[in-house]
Amino acid sequence: MIAGKRKTIGVFLCKAYSVFDNAVYGVLEELSRKLDYDVVVFSTVGYFASQNEYDAQERRMFSFAPIEKLDGILMAPDTYEIEGFRDALLNEIRRRAACPVVAVRHFSDEFDCTYTDEDITIRPLIRHLLDDHDLTQIAFLAGYPGHPDSEFRLAAFRREMADHGIEIDDQRDVFYGNMWYTCSEDAYRHFFVDNEAPQAVVCANDFMAVGLERELAGHGIKVPDDVIVTGYDNIPDITLDCSTLTTVEQDFEAMVRMGFEELDRQIRTGDSPDRHHDVRRIPVPGKLIFGESCGCSERPQDQYRELSILRSAEADRLGGREVNMTYFTIETSAADTIEELHAALDKKKADTPMIRDFYLCLFEESRKADGERIFAEQMTDTACLVHSMRDKQDNGMPMISFSRRDLLPQMAERADEPQVFYLTLLHQREFNYGYAVFHYDSGELPTAFFQHWSVTLSGALRNIHNRDELRRLYEERRLSSITDVLTRLDNRRGIMEKVEPQWNTLCLEHATVGFISFDLDNLKGVNDTYGHQAGDFAIRLIAEAIRGSLPKNGIGARMGGDEFLVFLPRTSEMDTKRFVLSFEQKLRELNLREDRSFEVSASCGAYVTSLENGMTFEDCLHHSDKMMYQVKEKHRAARKLQCR
Repeated sequence: MIAGKRKTIGVFLCKAYSVFDNAVYGVLEELSRKLDYDVVVFSTVGYFASQNEYDAQERRMFSFAPIEKLDGILMAPDTYEIEGFRDALLNEIRRRAACPVVAVRHFSDEFDCTYTDEDITIRPLIRHLLDDHDLTQIAFLAGYPGHPDSEFRLAAFRREMADHGIEIDDQRDVFYGNMWYTCSEDAYRHFFVDNEAPQAVVCANDFMAVGLERELAGHGIKVPDDVIVTGYDNIPDITLDCSTLTTVEQDFEAMVRMGFEELDRQIRTGDSPDRHHDVRRIPVPGKLIFGESCGCSERPQDQYRELSILRSAEADRLGGREVNMTYFTIETSAADTIEELHAALDKKKADTPMIRDFYLCLFEESRKADGERIFAEQMTDTACLVHSMRDKQDNGMPMISFSRRDLLPQMAERADEPQVFYLTLLHQREFNYGYAVFHYDSGELPTAFFQHWSVTLSGALRNIHNRDELRRLYEERRLSSITDVLTRLDNRRGIMEKVEPQWNTLCLEHATVGFISFDLDNLKGVNDTYGHQAGDFAIRLIAEAIRGSLPKNGIGARMGGDEFLVFLPRTSEMDTKRFVLSFEQKLRELNLREDRSFEVSASCGAYVTSLENGMTFEDCLHHSDKMMYQVKEKHRAARKLQCR
């Protein structure tokens, strides 16, 4: 990892479980070992058709990723469908990258790149329709405007049609969809209702082609008898209910392999676009695949059986994952603390057998006085590793704080083995809690399950933060109900809350306890002469003297008005006298420090006794109050003598 000694390549892509991204993972795993790199895949989700708030927050990944510290960057810009994502990624790389950068599956004028050459992939398909099928009316179903792959394919379509002397009417022959099944109804209406039906529709990808064929079937239009429909990408196993597609197969593995090897060459030689100036573009040819949708190939007889077996197995896997996800949600949503969340993750690790290592890192905000961590709800510079699973075994709660730009602490490094990690951010609405890092078992591939898994984990973290806040508010309210506002000592309820739990034990032990009652002398005179602010000052000064003299196990409280109480459990007469003397000395020092025109004094009465069963707190308080009032009468008599 970045915290270790091995060089690290960062990979940026969206939807790390698609056909393309699964091809990426296999090559990354192979080449990381062969060329000795750690690899971190900064994985996000985001669908053009969804446009939901969760997907929009995924763009935080680009500012989170430690682009400055990476030794190389491999990116797939055209996997980012949501508006602004691609530009945000490229802007961060332009601004912060100090390493070689190679784009894959993407034609670029700025970055070195590997890409599918549309002139040697889709144009042969169009020539097949024009020359072999002798068609003249061909339409193009494009992706959404600005989608780079779709735009290149549309441009190649225009060039091939022009080379055959066929003029394209953009209003009639081109329709912009969304690269997904869901645009089929609008595409059908445009091509077959609002305009004269074409002889063939060339689609910018297989998903739109399958969606269009299904829509056509619903209107009684047969493929290829009534119209030819072609795709692009050769996505496996999506046409069981439709014709096998005539399509173009891209060599994703070759693109990623060439991109990784070019990145390795630049890292090892010190070469980069800054040095060689000219952008290196590495074209990768595609392959024309003939299917039933143009009538040039028949589905193999055993394909239905093979696909049925595959889909049945996939349905079983999905069913199992659905059950696992349900129970994972139950376990994690019940967690009130990070410790309980760790226990839930450990308990459910058997449900993720494809994961070898898993690390949960939370953003750390600060620490309390006792060192306890306060976890943030926004991205911070410090992360804390709170959960670790290594080699499928619980590695405990390391609670290691480190710079988030290192991504993981040193303990995650494997000196003898390069690693490929998938990293996802954990967030909900505007809150960002941390990130999860996965290492898959060799040969395993990312699936959508882990998107759902990360979303559920984010929800669990949100619940923990909400419960922490509720506990904090409850404690704040509880403290306000047991604390005297003026002096910040306990009030009557507060001292009772602290004494009651230990009272019976003290009685059983026949413990010696001390009750010291205080009453501020001449508070009415101070209020009448100097005002109520002066009276409040006098009350606070008594409280400060009590607080400054109180032993560690003592409890001080303002019982109301100008009356105070100190309770000393497990004390002695000597210790009680020592406390009273300390209080009197502290009060003299405070009077000197404040240098007011009046002196603050208090009468105090101490009652020390060995507790017996049946004795009550109120009984002891009554005795100390009685002794305090005796002292107060003496003080009052002394003041009268002074006045005479």
